[in-house]
Amino acid sequence: MNMAEIQASDLFLFTFKNCVANIIRTLPSNVDPTDAITTNAIKIIASHLNGEYKRLQYVIWTIQARICEDAAWASGTAVSAYELLAASVDPKFPHSNLQLPTLTGSMVIRDQMMRVCQAQFNQTMTKSSWSRGLIDFLGQTCTVGKMTSTTPNIALDILDHMLGSVSLVKNENFDIFLGFFMRAGPFLDNLGYRDKLLVRVQKLVELAKTLGITEWLAVYGLLQMREKDWHIDGENGEPGNGLLGGVTDDG
Repeated sequence: MNMAEIQASDLFLFTFKNCVANIIRTLPSNVDPTDAITTNAIKIIASHLNGEYKRLQYVIWTIQARICEDAAWASGTAVSAYELLAASVDPKFPHSNLQLPTLTGSMVIRDQMMRVCQAQFNQTMTKSSWSRGLIDFLGQTCTVGKMTSTTPNIALDILDHMLGSVSLVKNENFDIFLGFFMRAGPFLDNLGYRDKLLVRVQKLVELAKTLGITEWLAVYGLLQMREKDWHIDGENGEPGNGLLGGVTDDG
């Protein structure tokens, strides 16, 4: 490859990156996934991947960067962006790992998204202030989306890491944790993981007893919702039993 070809290649990649950054940066929060402008914008990105894994990596990192910067976008448009990208990518788009020949098209996007999410989650767990956007997005993977849906074991692992973190009650982290629990709880209960979730609930209850009244009441409210199958209002309007005094799993 001569110098002119290298420069042209760099220029094309630079233009692609600028296009991706501008599109992702301008997508509004809570966009309708059927919106024609958004759909066409993501299709443009997908059509210029050219089967190049490094281009896809850049797209994923750009989406994830905005997720970490903008919590509203993370819990709204981010899932739509990923779902549209998965629907638009060439079904034969190859994985960079030749040992994973069956992973093509949308599954490559899912694989890369999960890898980046894991790396970012591990990183945010080392900090005193967690990324609300990232945790909100991970919570969304428990509730919406097809390609972006998570697994029960991943949700449990996330809960374990947050519950075991020395930074759980620092800054806004406890509130961020409860937001994730609100999404992961119904997801796990509905898929038959009540007993495994109960183990985490018991740890949370013990922790709540050592915290301030605000955190105590927040946990109590969350557990009351679980008693009522995660509905804000119970059918009879009566409060549940004192879960903070003794947790049961018959709600």
